[in-house]
Amino acid sequence: MTIDINVQFFSHLNGLVLGNNWGDLIRVLDKALVTGIDFTQITAASIDEQGDVHITLYSTHNAMLLQVVELMGFAPSSLNQKYRIKGVPNATQLILKPKTDIAERSITTAGAGKLASLGYDIIFRDTGDVKRVYRAKNPTTQHPFIRVDETISDGTNTYNSNYAKSAMVGLLKSMEHIDDYENPNVLQLPMSRTNLKKNWALSGSGLSNNRGWSKWYWACSQGVPDGPFEMDTPSAGNRSFTLIGDNDAFYLLRSMINSNTNNKLLSGCGLFNSTQDAGVCPNWFLMATNKITNAGSTNTGFASIEGGTPLVFDPTKSNIMVTRYDTSNPVQDHLVATPVIPDLNTGYSNIYSGVLIGALEIPLTDTQKKLRGALKHVLYSGNSRGAVLSTTPIISDNSMFLTDGIWVNSGQGSIYFYLGEL
Repeated sequence: MTIDINVQFFSHLNGLVLGNNWGDLIRVLDKALVTGIDFTQITAASIDEQGDVHITLYSTHNAMLLQVVELMGFAPSSLNQKYRIKGVPNATQLILKPKTDIAERSITTAGAGKLASLGYDIIFRDTGDVKRVYRAKNPTTQHPFIRVDETISDGTNTYNSNYAKSAMVGLLKSMEHIDDYENPNVLQLPMSRTNLKKNWALSGSGLSNNRGWSKWYWACSQGVPDGPFEMDTPSAGNRSFTLIGDNDAFYLLRSMINSNTNNKLLSGCGLFNSTQDAGVCPNWFLMATNKITNAGSTNTGFASIEGGTPLVFDPTKSNIMVTRYDTSNPVQDHLVATPVIPDLNTGYSNIYSGVLIGALEIPLTDTQKKLRGALKHVLYSGNSRGAVLSTTPIISDNSMFLTDGIWVNSGQGSIYFYLGEL
Protein backbone atom coordinates (compact mmCIF):
# COMPACT_ATOMS: atom_id res chain seq x y z
CA MET A 1 0.00 0.00 0.00
CA THR A 2 1.38 3.42 -0.98
CA ILE A 3 1.51 6.41 1.34
CA ASP A 4 0.35 9.94 0.52
CA ILE A 5 3.31 12.31 0.25
CA ASN A 6 1.82 15.37 -1.48
CA VAL A 7 0.92 17.54 1.52
CA GLN A 8 3.93 18.83 3.44
CA PHE A 9 4.24 21.07 6.48
CA PHE A 10 6.86 23.25 8.15
CA SER A 11 7.06 24.89 11.56
CA HIS A 12 9.20 27.08 13.78
CA LEU A 13 10.06 23.74 15.39
CA ASN A 14 12.14 22.98 12.27
CA GLY A 15 14.41 25.91 13.12
CA LEU A 16 12.82 28.31 10.63
CA VAL A 17 12.65 31.89 11.90
CA LEU A 18 9.62 34.15 11.57
CA GLY A 19 10.57 37.15 13.67
CA ASN A 20 10.19 40.92 13.78
CA ASN A 21 12.37 41.53 10.72
CA TRP A 22 11.61 42.56 7.17
CA GLY A 23 12.39 39.62 4.90
CA ASP A 24 11.47 36.96 7.46
CA LEU A 25 8.25 35.96 5.70
CA ILE A 26 9.88 35.68 2.27
CA ARG A 27 12.76 33.64 3.75
CA VAL A 28 10.24 31.19 5.28
CA LEU A 29 8.27 30.97 2.01
CA ASP A 30 11.44 30.36 0.00
CA LYS A 31 12.39 27.44 2.24
CA ALA A 32 8.93 25.93 2.63
CA LEU A 33 7.59 26.43 -0.88
CA VAL A 34 10.70 26.11 -3.03
CA THR A 35 13.94 24.68 -1.61
CA GLY A 36 13.06 22.63 1.45
CA ILE A 37 15.55 22.23 4.31
CA ASP A 38 18.74 20.23 3.71
CA PHE A 39 19.82 17.67 6.27
CA THR A 40 23.37 17.43 7.46
CA GLN A 41 25.46 14.48 6.25
CA ILE A 42 23.78 11.08 6.43
CA THR A 43 26.32 8.98 8.31
CA ALA A 44 24.40 5.68 8.26
CA ALA A 45 21.44 4.23 6.33
CA SER A 46 19.68 0.87 6.24
CA ILE A 47 16.44 -0.79 5.11
CA ASP A 48 14.45 -2.92 7.54
CA GLU A 49 12.30 -5.98 6.79
CA GLN A 50 9.21 -3.83 6.26
CA GLY A 51 10.96 -1.74 3.61
CA ASP A 52 11.28 1.33 5.84
CA VAL A 53 14.51 3.32 5.57
CA HIS A 54 16.46 4.23 8.71
CA ILE A 55 18.90 7.13 8.50
CA THR A 56 21.34 8.64 10.98
CA LEU A 57 22.47 12.23 10.55
CA TYR A 58 25.67 13.95 11.58
CA SER A 59 23.80 16.46 13.74
CA THR A 60 20.30 17.36 14.94
CA HIS A 61 17.65 17.14 12.20
CA ASN A 62 14.85 19.24 13.76
CA ALA A 63 12.41 17.10 11.76
CA MET A 64 8.93 16.08 12.93
CA LEU A 65 6.74 13.01 12.67
CA LEU A 66 4.78 12.84 9.36
CA GLN A 67 6.86 15.44 7.52
CA VAL A 68 7.90 14.58 3.95
CA VAL A 69 11.57 13.73 3.31
CA GLU A 70 13.27 13.49 -0.06
CA LEU A 71 16.36 11.32 -0.56
CA MET A 72 18.72 11.71 -3.51
CA GLY A 73 22.08 10.32 -4.65
CA PHE A 74 21.48 6.86 -3.12
CA ALA A 75 22.25 3.49 -4.63
CA PRO A 76 20.23 1.48 -5.42
CA SER A 77 18.31 4.25 -7.21
CA SER A 78 14.94 3.02 -5.93
CA LEU A 79 15.73 4.88 -2.68
CA ASN A 80 15.72 8.23 -4.48
CA GLN A 81 12.13 9.23 -3.79
CA LYS A 82 9.90 10.87 -1.18
CA TYR A 83 8.99 9.44 2.22
CA ARG A 84 6.85 10.21 5.26
CA ILE A 85 8.64 10.32 8.58
CA LYS A 86 7.25 7.27 10.37
CA GLY A 87 9.37 7.49 13.47
CA VAL A 88 11.72 9.88 15.26
CA PRO A 89 13.84 7.71 17.59
CA ASN A 90 16.07 10.60 18.64
CA ALA A 91 17.47 13.97 17.54
CA THR A 92 19.74 12.48 14.85
CA GLN A 93 17.76 9.44 13.62
CA LEU A 94 14.65 9.06 11.45
CA ILE A 95 12.53 6.16 10.21
CA LEU A 96 11.10 6.81 6.74
CA LYS A 97 8.17 5.10 5.00
CA PRO A 98 8.62 5.25 1.19
CA LYS A 99 5.99 6.36 -1.29
CA THR A 100 6.96 3.44 -3.54
CA ASP A 101 7.94 0.08 -2.07
CA ILE A 102 11.66 -0.68 -2.15
CA ALA A 103 12.48 -4.24 -3.24
CA GLU A 104 16.11 -4.12 -2.16
CA ARG A 105 17.20 -4.63 1.44
CA SER A 106 20.75 -3.26 1.30
CA ILE A 107 22.20 0.17 0.54
CA THR A 108 25.45 0.48 -1.39
CA THR A 109 25.72 4.27 -1.44
CA ALA A 110 24.27 6.70 1.13
CA GLY A 111 23.33 9.98 -0.51
CA ALA A 112 21.76 13.16 0.84
CA GLY A 113 18.34 14.11 2.17
CA LYS A 114 16.14 17.05 3.00
CA LEU A 115 12.71 18.06 4.20
CA ALA A 116 10.93 18.35 0.85
CA SER A 117 9.35 21.62 -0.24
CA LEU A 118 5.66 22.06 -1.07
CA GLY A 119 6.55 22.12 -4.78
CA TYR A 120 6.79 25.69 -6.08
CA ASP A 121 9.23 27.66 -8.22
CA ILE A 122 10.37 31.25 -7.87
CA ILE A 123 9.28 32.73 -11.20
CA PHE A 124 10.49 36.29 -10.52
CA ARG A 125 12.51 37.97 -7.80
CA ASP A 126 13.64 41.58 -7.55
CA THR A 127 17.18 42.87 -7.17
CA GLY A 128 16.34 44.30 -3.74
CA ASP A 129 15.21 40.84 -2.58
CA VAL A 130 11.91 42.12 -1.12
CA LYS A 131 9.53 40.68 -3.74
CA ARG A 132 8.74 37.20 -5.04
CA VAL A 133 6.44 35.63 -7.57
CA TYR A 134 5.85 31.94 -6.85
CA ARG A 135 4.03 29.37 -8.96
CA ALA A 136 3.48 25.64 -8.73
CA LYS A 137 6.04 23.40 -10.42
CA ASN A 138 4.65 21.91 -13.66
CA PRO A 139 1.55 24.12 -13.35
CA THR A 140 -1.78 23.66 -15.05
CA THR A 141 -3.51 26.67 -16.59
CA GLN A 142 -5.47 27.03 -13.34
CA HIS A 143 -2.44 27.61 -11.11
CA PRO A 144 -2.03 31.33 -10.35
CA PHE A 145 1.11 33.41 -10.08
CA ILE A 146 1.44 34.24 -6.36
CA ARG A 147 3.00 37.65 -5.79
CA VAL A 148 4.40 38.47 -2.33
CA ASP A 149 5.76 41.98 -1.79
CA GLU A 150 7.47 43.30 1.34
CA THR A 151 8.30 46.70 -0.23
CA ILE A 152 8.26 49.59 2.26
CA SER A 153 9.35 52.40 -0.10
CA ASP A 154 8.63 53.23 -3.73
CA GLY A 155 11.19 56.03 -3.81
CA THR A 156 8.61 58.68 -2.93
CA ASN A 157 6.39 57.16 -0.25
CA THR A 158 7.87 55.32 2.71
CA TYR A 159 6.45 53.03 5.38
CA ASN A 160 8.29 53.20 8.70
CA SER A 161 10.45 50.09 9.08
CA ASN A 162 9.63 49.93 12.81
CA TYR A 163 5.91 49.51 12.15
CA ALA A 164 4.00 46.21 12.00
CA LYS A 165 5.42 43.73 9.49
CA SER A 166 3.28 42.53 6.59
CA ALA A 167 3.57 41.46 2.97
CA MET A 168 1.23 42.61 0.22
CA VAL A 169 -0.14 39.44 -1.40
CA GLY A 170 -2.14 38.70 -4.53
CA LEU A 171 -2.80 36.14 -7.26
CA LEU A 172 -2.55 36.82 -11.00
CA LYS A 173 -3.48 34.81 -14.08
CA SER A 174 -0.30 35.67 -16.00
CA MET A 175 2.84 37.78 -15.57
CA GLU A 176 5.78 38.84 -17.75
CA HIS A 177 7.85 40.47 -14.99
CA ILE A 178 7.71 40.97 -11.23
CA ASP A 179 5.74 44.25 -11.36
CA ASP A 180 3.37 43.19 -14.12
CA TYR A 181 0.01 43.87 -12.45
CA GLU A 182 -1.53 46.70 -14.49
CA ASN A 183 -2.99 44.73 -17.40
CA PRO A 184 -6.80 45.15 -17.30
CA ASN A 185 -7.22 41.92 -19.27
CA VAL A 186 -5.44 39.81 -16.65
CA LEU A 187 -7.42 38.50 -13.70
CA GLN A 188 -6.14 39.35 -10.22
CA LEU A 189 -7.23 38.43 -6.72
CA PRO A 190 -8.05 40.79 -5.12
CA MET A 191 -9.05 42.99 -8.04
CA SER A 192 -10.32 46.52 -8.51
CA ARG A 193 -10.79 47.18 -12.21
CA THR A 194 -10.89 50.94 -11.54
CA ASN A 195 -7.54 50.85 -9.72
CA LEU A 196 -5.25 48.00 -10.74
CA LYS A 197 -2.51 49.30 -8.42
CA LYS A 198 -4.74 49.22 -5.35
CA ASN A 199 -3.25 46.02 -3.96
CA TRP A 200 0.36 47.11 -4.42
CA ALA A 201 0.53 50.90 -3.99
CA LEU A 202 2.19 53.00 -1.29
CA SER A 203 1.06 56.52 -0.49
CA GLY A 204 2.06 59.08 2.10
CA SER A 205 4.62 58.62 4.85
CA GLY A 206 4.77 58.14 8.61
CA LEU A 207 1.36 57.91 10.26
CA SER A 208 -0.27 58.99 6.98
CA ASN A 209 1.20 56.10 5.03
CA ASN A 210 -1.09 53.57 3.38
CA ARG A 211 0.62 50.44 2.13
CA GLY A 212 -1.22 47.95 -0.03
CA TRP A 213 -4.62 46.35 0.41
CA SER A 214 -4.48 42.57 0.84
CA LYS A 215 -1.78 41.69 3.39
CA TRP A 216 -0.31 38.84 5.40
CA TYR A 217 0.78 40.24 8.76
CA TRP A 218 3.34 38.31 10.79
CA ALA A 219 4.67 40.69 13.47
CA CYS A 220 2.51 43.13 15.41
CA SER A 221 2.63 44.74 18.83
CA GLN A 222 -0.70 43.04 19.68
CA GLY A 223 -1.89 39.49 19.28
CA VAL A 224 -5.13 38.31 17.73
CA PRO A 225 -7.85 39.61 17.93
CA ASP A 226 -6.25 42.99 18.68
CA GLY A 227 -4.29 45.05 16.16
CA PRO A 228 -2.88 45.45 13.66
CA PHE A 229 -1.86 48.89 14.91
CA GLU A 230 0.74 49.72 12.29
CA MET A 231 2.51 52.46 14.24
CA ASP A 232 3.26 50.37 17.35
CA THR A 233 6.62 48.60 17.18
CA PRO A 234 6.25 44.80 17.34
CA SER A 235 8.13 42.96 20.06
CA ALA A 236 11.40 41.28 19.23
CA GLY A 237 11.60 37.50 19.07
CA ASN A 238 10.38 34.67 16.87
CA ARG A 239 6.76 33.83 16.12
CA SER A 240 5.27 30.34 16.38
CA PHE A 241 3.84 29.13 13.08
CA THR A 242 2.65 26.25 10.93
CA LEU A 243 2.86 26.37 7.13
CA ILE A 244 1.14 23.51 5.33
CA GLY A 245 -0.10 22.53 1.88
CA ASP A 246 0.92 21.33 -1.55
CA ASN A 247 1.42 22.86 -4.99
CA ASP A 248 -2.32 23.58 -5.24
CA ALA A 249 -2.87 25.50 -2.00
CA PHE A 250 -1.10 26.37 1.23
CA TYR A 251 -1.92 27.96 4.58
CA LEU A 252 0.07 29.93 7.13
CA LEU A 253 -1.06 29.85 10.75
CA ARG A 254 1.05 32.11 12.98
CA SER A 255 1.25 34.14 16.15
CA MET A 256 1.45 37.93 15.88
CA ILE A 257 3.59 38.32 18.99
CA ASN A 258 6.44 36.15 20.25
CA SER A 259 4.91 35.50 23.69
CA ASN A 260 1.62 34.12 22.32
CA THR A 261 1.98 30.57 21.03
CA ASN A 262 -1.65 29.53 20.61
CA ASN A 263 -3.84 32.50 19.53
CA LYS A 264 -2.80 32.28 15.90
CA LEU A 265 -4.13 33.87 12.71
CA LEU A 266 -4.88 31.91 9.52
CA SER A 267 -4.01 33.03 5.98
CA GLY A 268 -3.63 31.12 2.74
CA CYS A 269 -4.06 31.02 -1.00
CA GLY A 270 -4.32 28.78 -4.04
CA LEU A 271 -6.94 26.51 -5.55
CA PHE A 272 -10.06 25.19 -3.88
CA ASN A 273 -12.05 22.12 -4.97
CA SER A 274 -14.58 23.75 -7.27
CA THR A 275 -18.17 22.76 -8.01
CA GLN A 276 -18.10 25.02 -11.07
CA ASP A 277 -16.16 24.82 -14.32
CA ALA A 278 -12.67 25.99 -13.41
CA GLY A 279 -11.95 26.42 -17.11
CA VAL A 280 -14.47 29.26 -17.19
CA CYS A 281 -13.49 30.93 -13.93
CA PRO A 282 -10.33 30.04 -11.97
CA ASN A 283 -11.05 28.38 -8.65
CA TRP A 284 -8.76 30.67 -6.67
CA PHE A 285 -9.06 31.73 -3.05
CA LEU A 286 -7.10 34.19 -0.93
CA MET A 287 -7.24 34.55 2.85
CA ALA A 288 -5.68 37.88 3.78
CA THR A 289 -6.31 41.00 5.84
CA ASN A 290 -7.84 43.69 3.60
CA LYS A 291 -6.64 46.80 5.39
CA ILE A 292 -6.61 50.05 3.42
CA THR A 293 -6.52 52.59 6.27
CA ASN A 294 -3.41 54.63 7.00
CA ALA A 295 -0.75 53.59 9.49
CA GLY A 296 -1.90 56.01 12.17
CA SER A 297 -5.50 54.82 12.27
CA THR A 298 -6.84 52.63 15.05
CA ASN A 299 -9.40 49.85 14.79
CA THR A 300 -11.02 47.24 16.97
CA GLY A 301 -8.75 44.43 15.88
CA PHE A 302 -8.25 41.84 13.15
CA ALA A 303 -11.79 40.63 13.71
CA SER A 304 -13.20 43.98 12.53
CA ILE A 305 -11.31 43.98 9.22
CA GLU A 306 -12.50 42.25 6.06
CA GLY A 307 -10.60 38.97 5.76
CA GLY A 308 -8.94 39.51 9.14
CA THR A 309 -9.95 36.28 10.88
CA PRO A 310 -11.14 33.66 8.36
CA LEU A 311 -13.31 30.78 9.69
CA VAL A 312 -13.47 32.02 13.28
CA PHE A 313 -15.48 35.24 13.61
CA ASP A 314 -18.23 37.39 12.08
CA PRO A 315 -18.62 35.96 8.53
CA THR A 316 -19.56 39.39 7.18
CA LYS A 317 -16.00 40.48 7.98
CA SER A 318 -13.92 37.33 8.32
CA ASN A 319 -14.47 36.21 4.77
CA ILE A 320 -12.37 34.70 2.00
CA MET A 321 -11.73 36.32 -1.37
CA VAL A 322 -12.65 34.34 -4.49
CA THR A 323 -12.82 35.10 -8.19
CA ARG A 324 -16.18 36.13 -9.64
CA TYR A 325 -17.91 33.32 -11.53
CA ASP A 326 -18.97 35.10 -14.73
CA THR A 327 -19.20 33.08 -17.94
CA SER A 328 -19.27 36.20 -20.11
CA ASN A 329 -16.21 37.88 -18.59
CA PRO A 330 -14.33 36.36 -15.64
CA VAL A 331 -11.96 39.36 -15.37
CA GLN A 332 -14.08 41.20 -12.81
CA ASP A 333 -13.74 42.61 -9.32
CA HIS A 334 -13.47 39.77 -6.82
CA LEU A 335 -16.23 38.45 -4.59
CA VAL A 336 -16.08 37.30 -1.00
CA ALA A 337 -17.08 33.85 0.19
CA THR A 338 -18.10 32.60 3.60
CA PRO A 339 -17.43 29.16 5.08
CA VAL A 340 -20.30 26.70 5.61
CA ILE A 341 -19.46 25.34 9.06
CA PRO A 342 -21.49 24.49 12.20
CA ASP A 343 -20.12 27.46 14.17
CA LEU A 344 -17.21 29.89 14.33
CA ASN A 345 -15.54 28.12 17.27
CA THR A 346 -13.42 25.45 15.60
CA GLY A 347 -11.65 23.36 18.20
CA TYR A 348 -13.54 25.00 21.04
CA SER A 349 -17.25 24.18 20.86
CA ASN A 350 -16.59 20.41 21.14
CA ILE A 351 -19.81 19.53 19.29
CA TYR A 352 -18.35 16.22 18.08
CA SER A 353 -16.73 15.13 21.32
CA GLY A 354 -17.56 11.47 20.76
CA VAL A 355 -14.77 10.93 18.22
CA LEU A 356 -11.01 11.40 18.29
CA ILE A 357 -10.95 13.45 15.07
CA GLY A 358 -14.15 15.46 14.58
CA ALA A 359 -12.97 16.96 11.29
CA LEU A 360 -15.24 18.55 8.68
CA GLU A 361 -14.53 19.74 5.14
CA ILE A 362 -15.19 23.48 4.68
CA PRO A 363 -17.47 24.44 1.76
CA LEU A 364 -17.67 28.02 0.47
CA THR A 365 -20.61 30.12 -0.70
CA ASP A 366 -20.20 33.53 -2.33
CA THR A 367 -22.25 36.72 -2.27
CA GLN A 368 -23.95 35.68 -5.53
CA LYS A 369 -25.38 32.76 -3.53
CA LYS A 370 -23.35 30.21 -5.45
CA LEU A 371 -21.96 27.14 -3.73
CA ARG A 372 -18.42 27.43 -5.01
CA GLY A 373 -16.77 24.30 -3.66
CA ALA A 374 -14.61 23.43 -0.65
CA LEU A 375 -11.21 24.40 0.70
CA LYS A 376 -8.36 21.92 0.30
CA HIS A 377 -6.42 20.53 3.27
CA VAL A 378 -7.89 22.70 6.06
CA LEU A 379 -10.70 21.26 8.21
CA TYR A 380 -13.05 22.52 10.89
CA SER A 381 -12.43 20.84 14.26
CA GLY A 382 -15.61 19.67 15.98
CA ASN A 383 -13.82 18.45 19.07
CA SER A 384 -11.65 20.22 21.59
CA ARG A 385 -8.05 19.14 21.84
CA GLY A 386 -7.27 21.40 24.80
CA ALA A 387 -4.55 24.02 24.68
CA VAL A 388 -2.72 23.13 21.47
CA LEU A 389 0.41 25.27 21.64
CA SER A 390 2.24 24.44 18.42
CA THR A 391 2.41 22.22 15.33
CA THR A 392 1.15 18.78 16.38
CA PRO A 393 0.98 15.71 14.08
CA ILE A 394 -1.78 13.14 14.71
CA ILE A 395 -2.35 9.62 13.36
CA SER A 396 -5.93 8.33 13.50
CA ASP A 397 -6.27 4.79 12.13
CA ASN A 398 -4.52 5.22 8.75
CA SER A 399 -5.25 8.92 8.38
CA MET A 400 -2.69 11.65 9.03
CA PHE A 401 -3.62 15.05 10.43
CA LEU A 402 -1.93 18.12 11.78
CA THR A 403 -3.40 20.49 14.35
CA ASP A 404 -2.42 23.81 15.84
CA GLY A 405 -4.00 26.48 18.01
CA ILE A 406 -6.10 29.25 16.48
CA TRP A 407 -7.87 32.25 17.99
CA VAL A 408 -11.65 31.94 18.17
CA ASN A 409 -14.01 34.47 19.74
CA SER A 410 -15.07 32.21 22.61
CA GLY A 411 -11.60 31.19 23.72
CA GLN A 412 -8.71 28.98 22.65
CA GLY A 413 -9.56 26.97 19.53
CA SER A 414 -7.71 24.67 17.17
CA ILE A 415 -7.90 23.60 13.55
CA TYR A 416 -7.10 20.46 11.58
CA PHE A 417 -5.17 19.95 8.37
CA TYR A 418 -5.42 16.67 6.46
CA LEU A 419 -2.14 15.15 5.29
CA GLY A 420 -3.45 12.02 3.56
CA GLU A 421 -3.39 8.31 4.30
CA LEU A 422 -0.61 6.36 5.96
